Amino acid sequence: MTTTTDYIPGDPALMLTVLRSASAGLGQEALKEKVLSLFCCDDDGTQIILQDSPALRTRIEYAKSHLKMAGLIRISADGTLTITSLGEAMLITYPLGIDDGVLCSLPAFRNRLYSEHAPAVRAIPNAALNYGFSAGLGAHRLTENPYPADSREHEDWLMGWDEALDQDKREKETLLN
Repeated sequence: MTTTTDYIPGDPALMLTVLRSASAGLGQEALKEKVLSLFCCDDDGTQIILQDSPALRTRIEYAKSHLKMAGLIRISADGTLTITSLGEAMLITYPLGIDDGVLCSLPAFRNRLYSEHAPAVRAIPNAALNYGFSAGLGAHRLTENPYPADSREHEDWLMGWDEALDQDKREKETLLN
């Protein structure tokens, strides 16, 4: 048997162990002991004895935070884990393991993950599009596009012009109804 301080069990087994620990109402120390008792093998099939390490504790915290984010567990002030009814259902549905792919099927997890890690999008003004929109509102003809036909600006002007016509059409339809 190999002993290691840097081997970390896969996410499905680790998250399942954390979820089962929450079902049993275990505290921090009992959870760590449960994780350390996991049967793990390396790629060659050799059993690995897990040892407490900062990397392992980080992975346990990662699993706990993701399970909490998904609404599967609650963590009390003293670190005791409790399972939610959704967590109980997930234990039944996924008895072999739970990973981020499974958690992404849950809207609460997906929305929280996206809100925390979505890239910041900043609108970049597009002068050609705005100019085309103004031209469309001003009833200018399509042939009045000032940009070369093979340029991006030409396409942007056309999109703006077309959007202005669509907006005008929608406004007229609204007034008729």
